[in-house]
Amino acid sequence: MTLVVLGGVVLLATLGHGYLWIDGVNRLHAWAGPRFLIDYPTYAAVLAFTVLPLLVVVDWWQFSGGTVDYVFYSAGILPRYLQFCALWGIVKLVLNQVNRRGANDPRALRNWRREPLTPSPVWNPLPVQRTLPRLLARLPGNECLQISVDYKQLAVPRLCAAHQGLRIAHLSDLHMIGHIEQRWFETVVKHVNQLEPDVIAVTGDILERELCWDWLPETLGQLRASNGVYFILGNHDLFVDPERTRHSLIEAGLMYVGGNWIDTQWNGAAVAIAGNERPWRQDQLDRQQSPLRDSCGLPLKLVLAHSPDQFAWACQQEADLVLAGHTHGGQIRVPLLGAVACPSLYGTRYACGVFYRDKTVMHVSRGISGETPLRWNCPPEIALLELIQAGN
Repeated sequence: MTLVVLGGVVLLATLGHGYLWIDGVNRLHAWAGPRFLIDYPTYAAVLAFTVLPLLVVVDWWQFSGGTVDYVFYSAGILPRYLQFCALWGIVKLVLNQVNRRGANDPRALRNWRREPLTPSPVWNPLPVQRTLPRLLARLPGNECLQISVDYKQLAVPRLCAAHQGLRIAHLSDLHMIGHIEQRWFETVVKHVNQLEPDVIAVTGDILERELCWDWLPETLGQLRASNGVYFILGNHDLFVDPERTRHSLIEAGLMYVGGNWIDTQWNGAAVAIAGNERPWRQDQLDRQQSPLRDSCGLPLKLVLAHSPDQFAWACQQEADLVLAGHTHGGQIRVPLLGAVACPSLYGTRYACGVFYRDKTVMHVSRGISGETPLRWNCPPEIALLELIQAGN
């Protein structure tokens, strides 16, 4: 019995140790500070993540008392750290279950089915450049090239009859950096167009290497939707000249909505779109009054936000729908434990899925790609969102 209890404590401590440092890095990467104030603490966290367990093992080995005394009663710094991590492991397991109940809220998500691309692309050779990315792409279970189309029906409380059945294709986090080749992104765009959406929304982190500017006309520049293709930028877009990226996409026919409320019409009914790129870019949103609704509930208020951390702001604006990305769904999702890496002030709470608060619906995309071509239990996502009235 004692061995079972000790094994449980060690397992919980291992989980708690991982959660502690990964959560710290997650929240650090939700900040808009200088890169060196983000990168160097990240390296320090990785070092602590690696070294602290080794120090605990060595200290435990050298302890003169029994194993039970070391784990439960020793007052040394490292045993105390082990005890704290075990407690933190319990807390996080509980919080993860609570967060899971908030994702894919049935008040907003009425139907959902996930389908692989049909026909599924056969890559020969793999559309991946450089040695390490190629090795990662070939790892068993890695889904970095296995795009899925997620069909989701969203019940929007204040939706008018004119927007009933409106279909929005949501793309996010393409991260064009050269590791995954242009032809892969061309395939993504081709399949989005085949869905014939009414609207296409791209929520940032489009490219972060100069060499990929030339890709834009033949990738995102080919997107087509009857009511327009809209985009904002993300934090990784700031790694290169964001103005050149913005102008290239505008020249290709996309509409930039970052930093302002934009008025338009879909199916003859008014729509107001806000582009929220916070906390990385300054904007005029707080200097503008949120559009007022008329007696019919118009305009439909749509917020494109790179980070789901802006959900509270969108609720304050009485937004009907928020489309966000940034978190990549965690990229690695472990059974029972859920998402791992998730750069958000709320940890993994908004890793991906559909969320509901104060009559505002938020969809968080798993994204298309990432800096590291590694995904487990979290395939790249093309989301096709059908809007319906909440009473239907």
